[in-house]
Amino acid sequence: MSNFHTLPEIVRAMAAKAAQPASAAPVKPLARGEFMGAAIVRSEAGDGGLHRQPDHEELLVVLDGEGDFRVADEVRHIRPGDFVFVPRNAIHGIVATQHGPIALLAIIAPKFDLAKDVVWEKGAELPRFEMV
Repeated sequence: MSNFHTLPEIVRAMAAKAAQPASAAPVKPLARGEFMGAAIVRSEAGDGGLHRQPDHEELLVVLDGEGDFRVADEVRHIRPGDFVFVPRNAIHGIVATQHGPIALLAIIAPKFDLAKDVVWEKGAELPRFEMV
């Protein structure tokens, strides 16, 4: 993995791939350090993405798109440039989007394994990955 990334280019590439049938990868890992990880997450409302991380905190920065995002019992409208803090074990995810998907820079600490450390709400699917 590279130590340098151009986020707008990655978001554009993810959007282009999403236009191709069955090839969209909504999570693109950017960094996997000893104590934290970072990825770009591309999501649409209704994709079953509500989840929680029982042992991890998450910082999100909205890169593209806008819509409503839930953290615990609070729902707020988010748009590019917004910063969202997700406390440990809080149910969170995109509730509704406007005019297409939302792309978020996600930074999670401590480092986690998406398959083991994330609890998906009923009906939610494990995201597919696009490896760097």
